[in-house]
This record gives sequence, C-alpha cells and structure tokens, in this order.
Amino acid sequence: MQTESRRFTLFLASIAALTSLSIDMSLPTVPAIEREFGQLAGQGGLIMSLFLAGYAFTPLIGGPLADRLGRRPVLLLSLILFGLSALACSLSTSFVMLLIFRLLQGCASGVSTTLPLAIVRDLMEGSAARKRISEVTTINSIMPLIAPIAGSCVMLLGTWRLLFATQAIFAIGIVFALRSDFSETLDPGHRRRLHPRAMLSNYMHLLTNRSFLGFALINALTFACIFSFISVSPLILIQRMSVKHYEYPVMFAAIGAGTILGAFVSALLNRRKVAAGSIIVSGLALMNVASLSAFSLQALGFHRPMAILPPVFVTLFGFGLLSPSVTVEALASVPDMAGSGSGALRSILMIFGSGVSGYLATFCARHLVHAETITTLVMSGTAILALTLYLTLLRNRDF
Repeated sequence: MQTESRRFTLFLASIAALTSLSIDMSLPTVPAIEREFGQLAGQGGLIMSLFLAGYAFTPLIGGPLADRLGRRPVLLLSLILFGLSALACSLSTSFVMLLIFRLLQGCASGVSTTLPLAIVRDLMEGSAARKRISEVTTINSIMPLIAPIAGSCVMLLGTWRLLFATQAIFAIGIVFALRSDFSETLDPGHRRRLHPRAMLSNYMHLLTNRSFLGFALINALTFACIFSFISVSPLILIQRMSVKHYEYPVMFAAIGAGTILGAFVSALLNRRKVAAGSIIVSGLALMNVASLSAFSLQALGFHRPMAILPPVFVTLFGFGLLSPSVTVEALASVPDMAGSGSGALRSILMIFGSGVSGYLATFCARHLVHAETITTLVMSGTAILALTLYLTLLRNRDF
C-alpha cells in the first residue's frame, strides 16, 4: 500500500472511523434498547458513556505497546477484539451485559483508533502531516452523516442487535486489508522499551510538557463540547422536540456536515501553509460564539430544532477546523514518542467525553424537561475553557 495513495488515506480513515461507527451508528438504537430492557428515558445514553470509559484508558497501554512492538501487530489484535466485543453486544441478554461488552468494545477501539495518528507521524511531519490528518478527518467526518442513517436502515431490516453485528463485520473487513496490504511504519531504531517505570517516565514527560498538555486539553475540551450534544441528541430531538424517528438521522447528518466542512477548509488552509495558530484561534472563536448562541436560545425558551441545530452546526464546523492542527501541534512537541503521545491524546479526550456524556445521561434521566438547556450550557462552558486555556498558555507559542 503506497503511503501517498488515496487508498492509504482511506485505510487510515476506516480505522479512525471505528469510534464514529460505534457511537453515531448506535444512536438510533437507544430508544429500542431502553424499551427492551425497561430503562428510563435517557439511561440508554450509558451505552455511549461506557464505550467512552473503556476508550479512555486503553490508549495509555496501546500507545507504548505500539512504540515497542510496532503499529501492525497492535492494530491487528485490537481490531479483532473490537469485532468480537461488537458481536457479543449483539448477543447480550440484559442491559448490564450490554454495558459490559460496550466497555470492552471501547477498550479495543481506544487502542486501534489511536494508531493512525502515530502512523502519520512515523511517515511525515509539519504541513504534510497536518494535510494528511485533515484528509483523514474529512473522510472520517462523513461517518457522522452516514452512520445514523445506516443505523436507521439496519433497524428497518432487524433489531438493534443486527446493528452491532454490522459493526463487527466492518472491523473484520479492516483486518483483511491490514493483513494483506499494510507494512510496518515504525523504524526499528525508534522502538522504545516496554517497562512500567519507562512507561511512567514517558507519561510524566508528556504531562509536564506544557505544549503537549495544553493542546491535549484543548482537544479534549472541544471534543467534550460537541459530544455533549451528540450523546443526548436522540433524547433532545426525538423525545423533547418531537422529531420523527425517520427525520432524526437526516437532521443529525445535516449538523454532522459541519465537521466535514470544517476539516475540508482546514485541509485547504494547510495546503496554503496558513499558520496553525490562526486556524486554531478561528475554530475556537466559532465554537464559543455558536455554543453561547445555542445556550441563549434554549435559556430563552426556544425549544425547537431550528433554534438549536444551526448553532450546533457551526460548533461542529469550528471543531473540524481546529482539530487537525491541535493534534499535530501536540505531537510535534514530542516527536520521539508518537505512539505514547497519540495514546495520551486519545485518553484525555475520552475521559472528558465520557465524563460529560455520563453526567448528561444521568441528569437528563431525572430532569428531562431541562435536557436541552443543560446540554447547551455544558457546550458553552467547555468551549470557553478551551479558548481561555489557549489564550493563557499557548498564545505566544511559535508555530
């Protein structure tokens, strides 16, 4: 597989898409799962929270393993585990069992989806790396558009169980591509020791690196901002705003297009070698204005789709715009630890994502009437924190 080819970009994007596939494709199943297992409205969101909880910590192990053993074997094992756990989800006989296997699915996904960043960092750097990551992000951003629609179509053919079986089949397809046409990208001379003390030392180095930690937190806060809405969107749109089940995936795809457009614009700006700092601050400014607008409209009582979807679209656009640059700048500060750095980035991101989604699932199950207001408040709060962090810690950094 030629590393400059579109096929290689598509391969990386397919791996990165496992997270969107696992989350966005599962969104239409939430009401059906709640009904089958007798759960309160809103508690079905725990299938997202537990997935992210598993995702949050395994990159800390998968990154160092990939730095020691290579990208290919670690990627192969994690993809197989993802497929098996997805299949187990489809066979679950209780809500608790489903949550356990979603946790395991998240663990496997946390390892596999970390590695495309490390693979890109193995092969290129600077604007070339940002361009490739922007291309991967652009392709991957199509998944939030396709996945809910695909999930709804699968639900027409069968139950929510068929949907998780479909996720398993997707993972198996990537395994075949990996085994047949992917070579190791890690230089043998760059392999690092796999020892608890060395791992701890590596992560201490990452967490005390001001540039890496700053960009990692901005990455996590902006993800928490958009995932606040994504995780509870079935509840807000279907149960609170009376959107029809067949209309929901179309609306979700419409706002998801914001991330695609943002990533596409990011790729264009990187081709023109626009400074990363300018791209990041523009994305943060858009996210702040849009999320604050969404909160203001909900606080004033405009509880209608047209009052929340446009500002959410702009928020997702801002995230798509800044995310590739934030990721590359974080890893650029630790060039000799791309695997561990990618793992730490993903781990911090998912800790924030699982935290906000778990909180919102619990809050909305008890206070359904305030679901859209508290969600947009969390969105604006995380966006404000991200912008504040950038302005106080990283504004004067040379890009």
